[in-house]
Amino acid sequence: MELNNIIKEIAKNAAKPLHNVSEIGVKAIKEFEIECSLLDDYNYEDIRESKNFKNLFNDLKKIEGPVLYYWEVTSDHSPYEIVERIKKYANSENSKSIPAIKRNYPQTKILYVGKVKKHIWGRFVQHLGFYKVQRTQGLQLFYWAKELCLDLKVTVLEFEPDMINLMDVLEREMAKELKPILGKHR
Repeated sequence: MELNNIIKEIAKNAAKPLHNVSEIGVKAIKEFEIECSLLDDYNYEDIRESKNFKNLFNDLKKIEGPVLYYWEVTSDHSPYEIVERIKKYANSENSKSIPAIKRNYPQTKILYVGKVKKHIWGRFVQHLGFYKVQRTQGLQLFYWAKELCLDLKVTVLEFEPDMINLMDVLEREMAKELKPILGKHR
């Protein structure tokens, strides 16, 4: 088969899932409320089994993926206040890896936009701050948002499995639209 025809076939197959999403939308949309003041130290206890978060994780485990998600601040905290608290945490001695803070962060309520191919519940463990590997990037909410009493809403958009390899494109475009405070989306 000629190289040009191979490229055409690959592009046609890649376009089908995007066309389906443009026609019918996402598979499902779920929203979750997170009160960071309820975060206890779950580094030595499984947060998925805790009384405050068990229902959340049971719901998250039902989402197969791939997934695009974004965290939105619902409490009355300014981006400045949030960024200052994150910087303080990031400069602390035992901080875990966090998403990049934009130099000129936008005045927005959108904290972060992300994606995952499957197991969104595992990504939540990381974002809440309880993944054991310090280099794994996440919001690390327990370490800075708990004492701030930050309230968040997480919107999870689940896609059909054939979209798995196209999530990078959607994440980048969603971040351009929502302009989150954290994360590189180039």
